Amino acid sequence: MQPYDPWREIADDPTVQVVTRHALAAGLDGALVGRRIWLHRWLGQAGRRATLAHELVHLERGRPVGDARGRRREERVVEQIAARRLVSLDALVDAVRWCGTESLAELAEHLWVDVTAVRARLTALTELERRVVEAAIEANAENESDAP
Repeated sequence: MQPYDPWREIADDPTVQVVTRHALAAGLDGALVGRRIWLHRWLGQAGRRATLAHELVHLERGRPVGDARGRRREERVVEQIAARRLVSLDALVDAVRWCGTESLAELAEHLWVDVTAVRARLTALTELERRVVEAAIEANAENESDAP
């Protein structure tokens, strides 16, 4: 199974336009306006990939309705869906084995996503996924204790 590629997804949909040449408002990495996705021009490759996946989930789910609390909840759901698409359990386990869990930035770099996506993926682990990741962490700790 190939890893999820949000760029491939939009290549198959000519109705979605992505704009990457503009600086966006402070604190905004991306925005969805109609079927146009705006990505902050200063995002690196991993940030563009993660933000594009996030905005594509917004496009699928439609505009959130309701109060600020409902919109914040929707934002968390969107972050988790995008993170799950971008970071498979196998990839996460591999990253934990290589990087440990001390630095979300290091995990993000290994997984080719941003820190927000790593945090969302870790937060949304199912109980079974959590046990698999914890086993990888324990195995990693055992291997480090065997080092000369």
